Amino acid sequence: MSCDICKDADYITEAGAEFAKASVCECRMPCPDCGGTGYVIEDGEDDGPPTMTRCSCHELNRRISIFNNAGIPASMHDKTLENFHVGRGSTGNLGEVRLHLKRYRQSFSPPSIKGLLLSGPPGTGKTHLVCALMRHFSLEMGFEVRFIDFFHLLSMLRASYAEKRSEEDILGPLVEVEVLAIDELGKGRATDWEVSVVDQLISRRYNTGRTVLATTNYETGLKPAKATSVRRQTTRTTLAERVGERVFSRLVEMCHFLTVNGPDYRKRNGEGM
Repeated sequence: MSCDICKDADYITEAGAEFAKASVCECRMPCPDCGGTGYVIEDGEDDGPPTMTRCSCHELNRRISIFNNAGIPASMHDKTLENFHVGRGSTGNLGEVRLHLKRYRQSFSPPSIKGLLLSGPPGTGKTHLVCALMRHFSLEMGFEVRFIDFFHLLSMLRASYAEKRSEEDILGPLVEVEVLAIDELGKGRATDWEVSVVDQLISRRYNTGRTVLATTNYETGLKPAKATSVRRQTTRTTLAERVGERVFSRLVEMCHFLTVNGPDYRKRNGEGM
């Protein structure tokens, strides 16, 4: 390891005012390969003339830009699967879930791959896990990603109506991005309008075969894969009741469902996830 700052990742992340931010590490400034020009000169083949090609730093900057535009919460900037705390001897299935997500990450290849829906009680680390995947998919793999909190999405749509803008200005980019993460799916009052927003977003991504990652505090009613429930949800309302049967049916087809069970990290004394 040659850089103690970025650990040879070539980038660093930090908490911005609202969203996570990434930047090129100082060990790559200026780029040691191109000197900051963005291009490198390579010898031609068979004594031919030298050629100018785009430097690898261009791809690094592209991935950093993707991460910076992803809308990942500021507090989640450094979350990874590796630093997800499963706890020694703790009840629940956090270790199994983390292993499942590591395997999912390794085989990730959109648009053909199914998404993930993580359900479980508050405070078990669902948002950490999803943001860890989004961080990896953008910074390490170069996929276009976007994170949106469902309640924040509703607020954005209401604001667009007040400003007399089309809701397509908000929903369009969420439909088109390669990987969309929806946090707190089902949150809100489950009004007809809120259900219609979910229906439109999920249905359009379903029709285009694009990957969806999601978290929810509501029960799915499906048997969790390799998971043992350690406590009951605080509500009997199901996700299907919150988003509608049609959307739920499509989510079943689009995503692997995993239940995340474990102690509420927010209630631990001095511990974090």
